[in-house]
Formats: sequence, C-alpha cells, structure tokens
Amino acid sequence: MRTVVLLSCLLLATGLGAQAPMKSVEELRAFFAQNCVKCHGPDGSAHSAEGKKLGGFDFTDMKKAAKETDADMEKTIRKGIFFGMVMPSFKDRLTEADISLMVKEVVRKAEKGKAIAP
Repeated sequence: MRTVVLLSCLLLATGLGAQAPMKSVEELRAFFAQNCVKCHGPDGSAHSAEGKKLGGFDFTDMKKAAKETDADMEKTIRKGIFFGMVMPSFKDRLTEADISLMVKEVVRKAEKGKAIAP
C-alpha cells in the first residue's frame, strides 16, 4: 500500500499522471485550420479537390450531419479512417475533452462559406 501511495505521489509530482489542459475553442479552430482544411475545406464543406477525391465529410450539409452522432464524429477524430490512410488519428494530439469540444463547438457549428478560423 505504501509503495502505491509513493508511486502515485511521484507520478503527480513529475507530471506523468497529469493530462494536458483542455484546449479552448479558439485553439481547436486553429487546430482545424492546420490539420483539417486540406480535406474538409476552410469552411468544413469538403469542396476542395482533396476533399472531393477522398470523399471528405461535409459538416455544413445539415441532412448528412444529422445522420452522424457526436459519438460517431468523436470516434472518427480519435481513430481516423482506414488506418490513418484516409484520415489520420488525432488521439495523440487531442484529449477526449478536446475531441468532444471540437465536435460540439467547431464541427457542428460549421457554416458553408464561413471559414473555420481562430
């Protein structure tokens, strides 16, 4: 028991047990601009050449977006698509809280013709 308590204290003291602080909506928009625009386009409509070629998801199409649950979108961001060959996994760069906030405040609020930018 004593060893477990000491190990826990050591992990907390060195920061190994701590998670990175949650990103703000502005930081997540900047993340989108750096990592997602190539396929999803600056406004999330996937009308770029790469987006069309890879069948990028159009976040601005309300009918299509309504068919996807937040949990489905979060899973896609976390795991990627087709082993990272179509869409990379972002689980090493975003926390679970970041991914959830990305879906609710960035992806779900995308508007055709309005760039997602910080």
